[in-house]
Amino acid sequence: MRGNIFVTRTGAPYAVWMLAGRPYGEAATKEKIKVKEQHQNLFQALRGELTILGIVATMSPEVIMNKMLQDVEEPSEQWLRECALTNEELSVYPAGERAYFLIAPLVDLSWAQWRYKAITATEQWGREKLGLHRTPPSDAVLQRWISRMKAIGGRIPAAFDPAPAGISALRWIAHHQMTKGAEPSEPIPRGPLGEDLGGWVNVASVIPEPLIDEGGMSDYPDSKFPQAQAVRNRFVKVQTPTTEPSYQQYSALGLAPQAGFVFPGAEFINAAASMPEDVDYCLRMTITTAAKVKARNRRAERNLKDQARQRGSTGDSLTDEDADMDKSGSALRDYSKALNASDREVEVAASILFSTSGSTAEEAQQQMKSLQDIYKENDWILDAPVAGQRALFWDCWPGSTVSPVSAAYSQITTGTNFAMGIPLSQDTIGATHGFRAGINITTGRPSPVFLSLGNMTMADMSGSYACVGELGCGKSFFQKTVAAHTIDRGGVFIGVDHSDNQEWVALAKSLTTANVIDFMNPSVSIDPIRLYGQTPKMIRPTQNFFEALMSYSPYGGDERKLLMNSVIKDISSGDLPEITSMRALYDYFNSGEELAENDRELGKKIARGMNSFINIDFAQTFFNTDLPVLKFDAQATVFATHGLELPEKEELESQITAVSDEKKMGSAIYAYLAHIAREIMFADDSQEVLFNVDEAHHMTNSPHGKTTVKEMLKVGRKHKGAVGLGTHAAAELGDSDLRGLIPLRFVFRHRDDDQARENLRWLSESYVQPEYLELVTKQLSPFGEDGQVPAHRRGECLFRDHLSRVGKMRTVGPLAENRRKTVSTTPPKVRQVAAA
Repeated sequence: MRGNIFVTRTGAPYAVWMLAGRPYGEAATKEKIKVKEQHQNLFQALRGELTILGIVATMSPEVIMNKMLQDVEEPSEQWLRECALTNEELSVYPAGERAYFLIAPLVDLSWAQWRYKAITATEQWGREKLGLHRTPPSDAVLQRWISRMKAIGGRIPAAFDPAPAGISALRWIAHHQMTKGAEPSEPIPRGPLGEDLGGWVNVASVIPEPLIDEGGMSDYPDSKFPQAQAVRNRFVKVQTPTTEPSYQQYSALGLAPQAGFVFPGAEFINAAASMPEDVDYCLRMTITTAAKVKARNRRAERNLKDQARQRGSTGDSLTDEDADMDKSGSALRDYSKALNASDREVEVAASILFSTSGSTAEEAQQQMKSLQDIYKENDWILDAPVAGQRALFWDCWPGSTVSPVSAAYSQITTGTNFAMGIPLSQDTIGATHGFRAGINITTGRPSPVFLSLGNMTMADMSGSYACVGELGCGKSFFQKTVAAHTIDRGGVFIGVDHSDNQEWVALAKSLTTANVIDFMNPSVSIDPIRLYGQTPKMIRPTQNFFEALMSYSPYGGDERKLLMNSVIKDISSGDLPEITSMRALYDYFNSGEELAENDRELGKKIARGMNSFINIDFAQTFFNTDLPVLKFDAQATVFATHGLELPEKEELESQITAVSDEKKMGSAIYAYLAHIAREIMFADDSQEVLFNVDEAHHMTNSPHGKTTVKEMLKVGRKHKGAVGLGTHAAAELGDSDLRGLIPLRFVFRHRDDDQARENLRWLSESYVQPEYLELVTKQLSPFGEDGQVPAHRRGECLFRDHLSRVGKMRTVGPLAENRRKTVSTTPPKVRQVAAA
């Protein structure tokens, strides 16, 4: 082998590419049609013999644990415990992913090529018999192969992200084929796969030759007729000197539905992805241009006409034969019409092979039986040929010649029809590493869903997310899980908790040292003048706070606003050193002694407006100078806003002067909290920060709160910050611009059709379809007969990730008992009083 080109012992050269599957499982119909068209382009672009391998690699728990530790510079003891528990759980329930490889010969069937191959094979055979080293191909031959390889690679559509695959990939394929089912796969090779090591490498030195035992004859040492097992047992036992036996069963697609099939819904290759077990498949294809096929069809048509004329001249009347002839003629006409549908159309003759495996023969056979049952439901027949298992094993081996067993199952159709099988799909969602936020349940093969909010920002993508769904669907559980993992991985958390039971306060206190700002029971001050001092940083939050509080005229030119802003700027510049708090600011306006004479009456008016708020209970965090000033030295800061009255959206949009003082104060507080969160997020660009708002409509209903959240969504990635929002309906997240800035979107169960439809529209317009409406309203986390959601179905949702891939996932909480308790348990709403 050299680069991504390898040569067999008979002198046949092949090239290998690794392909990326296209997102498919939960894609909308429009996207599925697009994926089918991409497959159609692939098959119509290639020619000759091809092999596609679709291999499920069992992801070892160690690989997943390493993904959870990646980019965490100093993992906490708590995070190491979580990783260890995840490793333990996945040892019992391993995850998996599918890898795809395209293998193509680099020679045609010309006489010159056949002659070269024959001479090379004879020469190499002789050298092996004499114990001599094999001679590598000449540079001139290599250059011809490289040119051919580049020509084929250039035809592969970019949608499949073709990457040349070198010796590490070939070794991985071979090891998997020999050990699958008996031991976990090694990690799928990534990175520069087509490495050129500077010369030819003897692959036989790194890939042992497997022993293939058809029917497991070696398992019957006392049998008088062990050869009979090869006929009776439809499996192979594969073993190498260093590995445990792998039992494998192979089947081939033998019969398609007689009534035809429709797309989407009959993906005859991709259907294997619905299996919870590992099912590999291999496509042995020969692709022929329509022009050559049409010439062959014309010959077949002439033969049919000749047969019809001969019957007519002899006067024979064989009804059944005539019917068969008519049927053949009709099929030929239909096929010719399909080939003429496009100038790019091709014929695909493909043997579609499936394999299951296990550490025992029974395990492999049971998995194959399950796969056959799935296909049988749709009138597809999978046949496991007797005494043909060894041949099918080698048919799935890179660089092998198609066996007669495989060729007997060849299915012939057009490239357009074959594309409906969707062989190259993937349903990966989430980040490549980070904390485990959930389990991907798009297909029958579960895999972890990783999130890494801070690391996404380092890749110039926003890590912000939002969850929408009805009460009790699992939004808060998921948001608290994200917060807990963010803190345990060294991040900073800021939360707004509007719940009466202060569940987020309880979470923060249990996780780490926390600042808690309880507006109904204040213990610290967040007065912006005291918090930021007499500096320019104080101007913006103080002005915005009073703008929301004082109901300035919406038409501009309000004299109160002009005077207030002027005084605030003087404070920031040090011209009014005596004003060190908002209470002192009230005294300044109330006395009027320092104001210009023509401003004193206006100052009194401002003071009267401020006075109506000073004595509100939840305003003491701003006006009580006896409270210590908040310090941002804790890893978590939670604002407990229970009890705050907030204006409805209609009140804000109509006439703010009609809103009560309590609601004005509540709206001003929410806007100010967003500003504080912004300051914390932007303070240290090396520190991951999550700002989470449950019941987000309270924040986004405030004009200043919405503006600040939008700014954090736009530029937070530059400061390693992310925003997390949770609410019932997507419309409550804010206007369309704000909603459009959120890349990570989670849609949980909502049994109201209108709300579910709106949430799906936010996920993507193409998901406003009856089948997805049915999914969101009835199939996500469904209620059982006892009125409860089964434990294994809780937290199900549709997830659209940063790459716009959509899949179905089930959220999972922390595995560490102390952490799981914090995110699962809701504190009591009523204080428990001990019995007297």
